[in-house]
Amino acid sequence: MKKFILVLLLAFSVPAFAEGVNTAGYAEKTPEATLKAIQHAFAKEFPEVKGDAFVNGSMNFNKGSAEYNKMMTARMHDDFDQPVGYPEAMSAGKKLWDTPFANGKTMASCFAHGGKGAANAYPRVNAAGKVETFEGALNKCRTDNGEKALDFGDMKTMGALSIVARKLSDGERIKIVIDSAAETAAFNRGKEIFYGRVGKFEQACAHCHIQKAAKVARTEELSPIIGQAAHFPVFRIDKATDGVAVITLHKRYQGCQNSTAVDKKDQIKPGSDQSNDLEYFHTYISNGMPLSTGVFRK
Repeated sequence: MKKFILVLLLAFSVPAFAEGVNTAGYAEKTPEATLKAIQHAFAKEFPEVKGDAFVNGSMNFNKGSAEYNKMMTARMHDDFDQPVGYPEAMSAGKKLWDTPFANGKTMASCFAHGGKGAANAYPRVNAAGKVETFEGALNKCRTDNGEKALDFGDMKTMGALSIVARKLSDGERIKIVIDSAAETAAFNRGKEIFYGRVGKFEQACAHCHIQKAAKVARTEELSPIIGQAAHFPVFRIDKATDGVAVITLHKRYQGCQNSTAVDKKDQIKPGSDQSNDLEYFHTYISNGMPLSTGVFRK
C-alpha cells in the first residue's frame, strides 16, 4: 500500500468545531449501522487484515514495527533484560491488587470470581445513564472499603493496577450490547467526540483512525479504530528513562489531544464523563475482539 506523510496542519483545513468529519460510520444513525459501515470500509481498504488481526493495529502495515514489538515483548518477559518500568509497574499493580485494605478485604473481593473476566463487563451504562468504566469500578472498590481513590491520570498507581486487574480478563471477547435508549445516548455522545473536530489543527479522532488509518503520521503508521480498545493499558517507550511506561486508554486520549494541539483547558481528562463516553463508543467498535492487556505498542 502506498504510504504518505500526513501533514496535520494542511490536511484538514476546515473551520474548528464545524460538522464532524464525514468518513465511514459518521452518517449512520444506529450503533449497529456505524460499526458495519466501519467494518465494510476497512474490509475494502485492508482485505489482507482479517478478524483478530486488527488487535495488532499498525503492525499489520509495517513489518519493521511488528519485529520491534516482538523484540520488546520478548524483553518484557526476559528476567535478565526487562526494560526499566515494566517490572516496577507490574509489581506496583500486583501490590495494589493483593494488599488487604484496612478492613481486611482486597480488590478481588469486589468482583465476581475474584476479578476473573470482570473487565469485560465494562464499559457499561448505569441506571442514571452514565458510563461506568473498569477503572471507575476499581476506584469504587477502594472507596467502598474506606480507601482513597486513585488519580485516573496517574500511571504509576491507576495504570499499574489496571494492567494487573485487566489481565485477569485476557482472552475474553468484547461484547457490548446496546438495546436501551440510555445506552444509545451514551454511544452517540462518544461518537460525537470521536468524529468531532477540535484543537488548533481542527482534527478528529476519525481523521487518523478511520480516514487515514495505515497512513504515516510523522514516522508511524496510524492504527485503525477496530481493535484499539482491546489491548489497553499498554506499555510504550518512556523517553525519559529509555524504558517503558504504562499508558491507559484515557491517558492515550490525552496524548492524542496534545499531539493535535488541543488547548489544555479544552481537553477531555482521564476519568471524566467525556472520556468515559468516548471509551464506550470506542470499545463497541471493537466488538468481538479478544482482550489482551499490558502489551507493548510502539
